Amino acid sequence: MARMLTADGVAQCSIAAAREADEAALEVVDNVQIHRFLPQEPRWKWVRKLRKQDSEHGNLELPGLELFLRKNKFDLVHFMCMGKLCNKLAGIVHERNIPYVVSCRSEDFQVFDAVRISGTDSIRARFMRVYREFQDALKNAARVFCSDHRLRRLLAHELGDRSLVYWQSGVEVERFSRPVSVDFRQFYQLSMSRPIVLSVGRLSDSKNQQLLLETVSVLNKRNWNCQLVVIGWCSSVDYLNKFRSLAAERNLEHCLTLIEGLPPGDERFQAAFQAASLVLLPSRYDVSGSAVLEAWAAGVPVIASPVGGGGDLIEDGVNGRLAAPQDFTAFVRCCEELLDERNRALLEKMRSSGFARCRELRWENRLAELIKIYNDILQINNE
Repeated sequence: MARMLTADGVAQCSIAAAREADEAALEVVDNVQIHRFLPQEPRWKWVRKLRKQDSEHGNLELPGLELFLRKNKFDLVHFMCMGKLCNKLAGIVHERNIPYVVSCRSEDFQVFDAVRISGTDSIRARFMRVYREFQDALKNAARVFCSDHRLRRLLAHELGDRSLVYWQSGVEVERFSRPVSVDFRQFYQLSMSRPIVLSVGRLSDSKNQQLLLETVSVLNKRNWNCQLVVIGWCSSVDYLNKFRSLAAERNLEHCLTLIEGLPPGDERFQAAFQAASLVLLPSRYDVSGSAVLEAWAAGVPVIASPVGGGGDLIEDGVNGRLAAPQDFTAFVRCCEELLDERNRALLEKMRSSGFARCRELRWENRLAELIKIYNDILQINNE
């Protein structure tokens, strides 16, 4: 987003980020200055082990970033982190009378996996427990961006509608729809006869990749002969080992291709979508809207959980299929439906509908709306 804004001459952007394992994508960003900050190491070893988990929820200490925000003047700051870090940084910016906006995801609140909700512990009660942790940052924000309607409704009870914006990310349609020079199957030595089931996203419990193994295991027992391809950075060695162990238990090593992230601009990423028969996104809390749009741009149908921004984009049976994140049998049924040649008409309908929707959300259109929001905030702040 910063790269496109800067390249178009609309804004002079800087990215401030902690040094995390999955941030290689920030290494190549044209015309955008990147400032990196090392997280403060906890004093005790047992605390250090928990820091990796905390990093996913924004509970890091970044003293260098705090100093950076105190010393430099900005017209506007856009926070894309939550938790204690967001609270502290937003407080600094607010004290300096610099307007800021915050992007929220369902995953930040972790309340939407129905299987984990017990008895009287309602979605709203769980939401409020998390909301209180960073309510100051949200209340003082000029705008709060939400990528899904359910989260927006929950936040509206606390913040009102004025400061909330429903905003989906965009997609570079041509990047995923035009032919690429890489033959994905040949590069990874995958059989031409196997349908590829693709999933992309950070390797973590919240993204629910273990369900992929359960799904493909059943599909292959029913002779669908699928190849599972998973692409994503992983910040937890324990989770990665657990995932590999489960694949071995299911005898899936021969039909699993695990790609631990790809460098920015690597054509293998687009090639993976173009080679895929299906894209599966079984996230517990927040299906990535970007992943859904990238699949549609490549002409691939998506089966996903009905959560987060990506879940909002999908109309079940129209441009994709929805299945509960705890119900792998539902994912199996949807996969069989779309892999069956007898349902080609339905498949083509979903491809056409998905492509039409992603064209509406191409980055040019999304940036125009974003710039208008930024300008409105700056105008109000200067009055």
